Amino acid sequence: MQKILILAANPKNTSRLRLDEELRDIEEGLKRAQHRDRFTLAQRLAVRPRDIQRAMLEETPQIVHFSGHGDGEEGLVFEDESGNAKVVSGTALAGLFELFTDPTEFPDPIHCVVLNGCYSAVQADAIADHVPYVVGMSKAVGDKAAIEFAVGFYDALGAGRSVEFAFRLGCAAIDLAGKPESATPELINKKAPPSPSSSPSPASSPISQTRTKLYQLLLNLPGPQFESVLFALNPPRGNISPSNAPQGQRVPELLAWLESPIGPGLDALKTVLANVLPDPQ
Repeated sequence: MQKILILAANPKNTSRLRLDEELRDIEEGLKRAQHRDRFTLAQRLAVRPRDIQRAMLEETPQIVHFSGHGDGEEGLVFEDESGNAKVVSGTALAGLFELFTDPTEFPDPIHCVVLNGCYSAVQADAIADHVPYVVGMSKAVGDKAAIEFAVGFYDALGAGRSVEFAFRLGCAAIDLAGKPESATPELINKKAPPSPSSSPSPASSPISQTRTKLYQLLLNLPGPQFESVLFALNPPRGNISPSNAPQGQRVPELLAWLESPIGPGLDALKTVLANVLPDPQ
């Protein structure tokens, strides 16, 4: 089960946003989704800085979605005790998210953050040092485009698609709505699998080293064995390219799906490899 935590803020001294419509449409889409039983939704409105940490502790989400205003280099706009704007820097947010991606404290940590606010790409880049997938906005984004992106993104996740596919569908939804901002959202993934020639540094975490080993192992599997792995894992259609695509393209797609909100995780891959190979290590 994956929990989505939505944090929304529209301070009284900022321009009005249609946050209620965005939250309603996301919730309705997930209720209709093919894999609706795999997601739960939690919301916090009129969020103050201290409310963020409290919500994270109470909900322990895997996906965090922010709806509101961004202020570029300054940070994201939340509320103070009087309901006025209170800016929180990207550095502060990144430090908070780092705590909630520690697998020793959280067995199923945050792996995706969506910052659905204007000029939020700066904060997204900082958070991406710790979270595998982060979406931010490179410039101002209108209410309608922000809503269309969010609905398309979560509709795709609810249908069993990967974060990468969900991002592309969200951008396509902006185009379908006739809005010119489909290039505004940015997906940042600083934790993509390394190239086959690279090796993990001594400072790499055990999780990074495990992922790298699995990546290289899958890349070097004979075609029939790789197909056996895919057959056993049975990823939803559309997440992995067809068999005529290069294995170097399909391996990152498989890992991305495994670690996505609807994927079974790397442990499932290890179990399948143990059955397919005499010695997967």
